[in-house]
Amino acid sequence: MSSEFRLEHVSKTFSRSGEVLHALDDVSLTIPSGSFFGIVGTSGAGKSTLLRLLNLLERPTSGTIRFRDRPLHDFKGPEVRHYLSKVATIFQHFNLFHGKTVLENIALPLAVRGVSKQVRLKKAHEAIERVGLQGKENAYPSQLSGGQKQRVGIARALVADAEVLLCDEPTSALDSETTTVILDLLLKLKDQLDLTIVLITHAWPVVRYAADSVTLMQGGRVVETGGVRDLLHDADSYLGRQLLPAPDFGSSPENGWVRYDLILADVRAQSTFFSEAARRLDVTASVVSGGVERLGGADAARFKVDFDLRGREPAVREALSTILREKSIVLGKAL
Repeated sequence: MSSEFRLEHVSKTFSRSGEVLHALDDVSLTIPSGSFFGIVGTSGAGKSTLLRLLNLLERPTSGTIRFRDRPLHDFKGPEVRHYLSKVATIFQHFNLFHGKTVLENIALPLAVRGVSKQVRLKKAHEAIERVGLQGKENAYPSQLSGGQKQRVGIARALVADAEVLLCDEPTSALDSETTTVILDLLLKLKDQLDLTIVLITHAWPVVRYAADSVTLMQGGRVVETGGVRDLLHDADSYLGRQLLPAPDFGSSPENGWVRYDLILADVRAQSTFFSEAARRLDVTASVVSGGVERLGGADAARFKVDFDLRGREPAVREALSTILREKSIVLGKAL
């Protein structure tokens, strides 16, 4: 897979009151084209600074940032304007103009670039339809819900045919239900328009739900990076343990029954899992609950299941674990 961005030993320092602050410290990172790339970390981790380097609000103190193999510092004049039309930013607090309508807010980037009124209104209406805001064209931001405001922000980012969306905590001001709706919209637009999405967040559920790749930052450094599903299967991955707690094979619930919280990356695998476990291990399994949820931007089957291992541990438990690995099953904590 080709890279959208490649950061090579990038550092960014700020001087405040005579003190040098290292916002980014020797960061090397590749963001693949077409990925939904999550950057997660607590306040002060450096993730917002990194995003500001990508949208040219800041310049690195040292190191090189490449966009499709070309250094960003090579871009001059019209090339910068073209870059910023293709690499658009969605903001945490929407950044809408309260005296302008939804249609006017969305069309504004094109107006600034001198696009004719006829063309910019046509493209703004197309963007409104993409984000599901039909009927709200003449509404003002004060008349919109938080989710609707963020839809306006997304449409505004898309109106100039953006190919990359830089998302600065786009769901942190929203409730959990609206967060899911906005993430689903971003995933749909990513597939429809073949976008690359870079999203910074402090929320693990957001990353687990939508991102196919993730980087953890702490203290201005990259701690770990990788594909979400690969990290979940890596027993040594700190990121994987944060996204989903590791299994606890040491506990023995009463009466010999062991309950697992299981995730199958392939939803279809659940149809054969129980029959194969019963055939190979001669164990009784009872499904407590189950359903389909999003994991790494795609559907996965998640369910809680009790296994009757009375008098047959630890051999059966080890064999069961082998079957789970063969089925690409991620295990949550044994309950």
